[in-house]
Amino acid sequence: MVGDIGGTNARFALVVSGKSELTNIKTLQCRKFETIQDAIHSYLSSIDNVQIESASIATAGTTHLDVFKLANNNWTINKANVSIALNHIEVKWINDFSAQALATTSLTNDDVIILNKGIIQQDRVKLVIGPGTGLGTCGLIKSAERWVPLPAQGGHSTFAPNSTLEIEILTILKKQFGHVSVERVLSGGGIVNLYKALCQINAKEPLFNKPAEISSAAIQSKPDQVAKDTLQLFCQIFGSVTGTIALTTGCLGGIYITSDLVRNFLDYFIKSDFLKCFEDKGRLQYYMTDIPIFISKKENMGLIGSTYHLNN
Repeated sequence: MVGDIGGTNARFALVVSGKSELTNIKTLQCRKFETIQDAIHSYLSSIDNVQIESASIATAGTTHLDVFKLANNNWTINKANVSIALNHIEVKWINDFSAQALATTSLTNDDVIILNKGIIQQDRVKLVIGPGTGLGTCGLIKSAERWVPLPAQGGHSTFAPNSTLEIEILTILKKQFGHVSVERVLSGGGIVNLYKALCQINAKEPLFNKPAEISSAAIQSKPDQVAKDTLQLFCQIFGSVTGTIALTTGCLGGIYITSDLVRNFLDYFIKSDFLKCFEDKGRLQYYMTDIPIFISKKENMGLIGSTYHLNN
């Protein structure tokens, strides 16, 4: 069994030992279950005649610990309890974006959209990044034997504003959250935070409460102006933050954006200021233009990476 546990959804699938083809893929809403064990039990009870011999689970959070809490839902995961729930089998654990990173090694040209062609340097670090319920980041480097993820918690790094407007937004969010991490603006909830802050700045009554409502209103032929401004700002900040991480990791091997959230407004995103803000690094702009950037169109990246982890 392989799993991919995020802040909103828990995805599970089965694979034959040593194989990579996913079967019995199912997505469950985390909020409907008190624990991950309950979600696993629900998943397995929906399948007849299955015997689980081993498992690999990708999950958001500090998976190197034996007990850890997910940042974006109420689950606390106890690895020993999960193994017990699976009849004491071996369970491999991996950070969810480490799994996403490993999944990029299987992508073909048909699986990606090229946002910036750049110049790929195969021996250099790759970066995988994607906003969802939170903001995931992970590096990836090739060793002599296999690809090795460099797990990180980049979504919880501090948001650094780049304009007077962003300073205003930071001031508003700081009153609400205290520490304003990057994922407070670059995530589904981040879109809502940006929208409500812009409504406050412009003395407008908020009309929307969900990221899908805001992005949908932004890309209509006659868009809601505040929603449009929100999505534009989201893309700009995303580009700037991705560029900053690219500089600090030296990811000349390429950047892969893996995000169901971005795919909800993909055409808008491709035409947005993301790339302009990514490259806007002053004296190092020439360095930025050489970095290839791809958008993954592949679904179930977390499960694919979890399978890679299981088999290696």
